[in-house]
Parts: sequence; structure tokens; C-alpha cells
Amino acid sequence: MISINVYDKIFTNEQERELGTEHFEESRFINNFEERLETYIIQNEVSPTGYQNFRVITDEVYNQTVRVRGQVVDQVIKQELHQAYIKVRNQRANGVGNLITLCRKDDSFKVKEIFETRFNYSYEKHRFDILDIIAASADVRGARFDVQIETVRGVSMKGTRVHNTQYYTQMLASGELTGVMLNYDMPDKTVTFRISVDGSILLYTNLSEYEILELVEDLLNV
Repeated sequence: MISINVYDKIFTNEQERELGTEHFEESRFINNFEERLETYIIQNEVSPTGYQNFRVITDEVYNQTVRVRGQVVDQVIKQELHQAYIKVRNQRANGVGNLITLCRKDDSFKVKEIFETRFNYSYEKHRFDILDIIAASADVRGARFDVQIETVRGVSMKGTRVHNTQYYTQMLASGELTGVMLNYDMPDKTVTFRISVDGSILLYTNLSEYEILELVEDLLNV
């Protein structure tokens, strides 16, 4: 299962820095010792659809009681690796600068803040319009979405025309919609993923990172 989060770039009058490889650090007292917490932003290749890959490596501090060389400590430092993509070429209708992260939701916010701080970018979470996705379930790139709607009470509805039912109308009016589970036919496989009302995507099918970017582009163009 892969967590995907998409952020729209906000264009401001602030002077932005050119994207590139970066390294920076900060000092913090961890277990009564001054540690250097390092962060690396490593710029890599550009995808066929115009997304620049970045590996973000960070030292993360976790509250955890462990024993190290006979001494009990309450915090540990672990190096984390996160994958991120920023659109640098406008090959489709979506704007240059959009950020896609392939990591847990909490980590994705950290990655977003790193790019905002280091390059003076501004981002906001992209909220996919679930209603439009449901309504367009019969035609995305010539394929079909099979939609299963999820609600607060755990009731679900499945099919390609669930949005035309009376229960669906009542559910929307009462604010019970929490997300949709979708089966999407790509040329060589069926992809299963979930989109929540806050715009987060959980992917349940193994895809390459470039295939994930294509899937996100299709959703952005619904």
C-alpha cells in the first residue's frame, strides 16, 4: 500500500529559488547531547510527463525508550527517505510546480514544508472532487472506474451509477461521505485505490513511480 498526496503550487510575489540538490542541518539536544540533524534534498531525473524526482533524506527524532551501550535513552534518531516529484514541464493542462509525495500523510507535510522553506515555494493540499470522479466514472482515458462509496456509518455502495440513487443523494446531504474506493482499468492491469474526502490517495496495486504519476495526472484532469 502506497500513500500519495498531491499539492497545488500557490503563485505569489515572493522570490523563489531555483530547484536543486541541497544539504542543511540543525542542532538539537537529544538525550542531553547536542546532535546535528541533517537533511538532504537530492535532485534526480525528469519523468516523461515532466516531473522532477527528488529524494528527501531527513534525520527524524522519535520518542522511544531504548538501551544503547548499557544506557537507557528516551529518544532515538532515525534516517528517513521520502520520494517526491515536482512538475517542471507543462506537458498537460496542469500547472508547473505541483508537488506529489509518495509517503505517509504526516511525512508528506514535512516534505512539503522542506520545499517551501528551502526554495520559498507555497503549496496547498489538492482536494480531488470526489463527486466529479464519481460522475465521470464511465470515462477516464477511455477506461472505466468501478466506484465503491464509503460512508461514516460504514455503509458502502458499489457500481458505476451509484451517484444516481436516492440513498446517495441523502448521504451527501447529511455529510456522511468519507471517501471512494475505485477500480481503474489501465492498459495492462486493474488498479485499486482509495481517495478520501481530504484528497489523500491510498494505492493498493503495485505500480512503478512513473505509472503512479500517470494515474495522478488522469485524476487531475477529471
